[in-house]
Amino acid sequence: PGLSLKQEGISYSAGSELPIVIVDIVRGGPGLGNIAPEQSDYNQMVKGGGHGNYKLLVLAPNSAQEMCDFTMLAFELADKYRNPVVVLTDGFNGQMMEPVDFPEPVKTKPDKTDWAVMGNAKTRKNLINSIYLDPEEMERHNIKLQKKYAEMEKNEIRFEEYKLNDAEVVGVAYGTVSRVMSSAVDEARKKGIKAGMLRPITLFPFPKPKFLELAESSTVKAFTVIEMSNGQMVDDGRRVVEGRKPVYFYGRMGGVVPKVSEIVEQFEKALK
Repeated sequence: PGLSLKQEGISYSAGSELPIVIVDIVRGGPGLGNIAPEQSDYNQMVKGGGHGNYKLLVLAPNSAQEMCDFTMLAFELADKYRNPVVVLTDGFNGQMMEPVDFPEPVKTKPDKTDWAVMGNAKTRKNLINSIYLDPEEMERHNIKLQKKYAEMEKNEIRFEEYKLNDAEVVGVAYGTVSRVMSSAVDEARKKGIKAGMLRPITLFPFPKPKFLELAESSTVKAFTVIEMSNGQMVDDGRRVVEGRKPVYFYGRMGGVVPKVSEIVEQFEKALK
């Protein structure tokens, strides 16, 4: 539960516009729980577990290669928006061993002299702060932050599509579950079920436009969200779809990873 203890500091970092990178390898909970994989930190990271009106940019890798790539990307995005960025994955992915190709290192460092204290006379007067005692000044700061989050939603949405062109049932999953789901889509199609997958890569910003496009498609009949939790991302899916199509949920908890056969069964149920 280390990140639970850090929520106050994360809120302070967002309020002070500090570019930090957080890696959350989610294990079983609540409480002491276990060290098996779960996705139950979704709400804590995507909705914000600390106080105040803030957002974290959240990336969800599903492989060792993406763990590497997205961590490098996280530092770039943190500096770009002066905001905490989270690399959110589960214990299965966190303990996985796979070959990785390391990208070229970043050769140019961002200029932070307009806000950071760099140990020189030029930056001596820069002040990192999240306290505004005047209510109107505090509101102006919040409005500034909300505009920044809107820019993230405009520019940083990332997702993966798999066999969606003719899909009648759209499976939605992130992290390790998305790897299981891609196999489930293949198995379902062998049985004549036209399944596809939408995999959110950014959990915030959430891929709302793609969800809406699929919800308004005449081909798509239903969505099935699969998570290693009690159902957290599914709430965002239902909020976007707004009843245009049914959004079903299937989850496993405690460190149990859904099987291909279970997901195929959920596809079948969604189309009945």
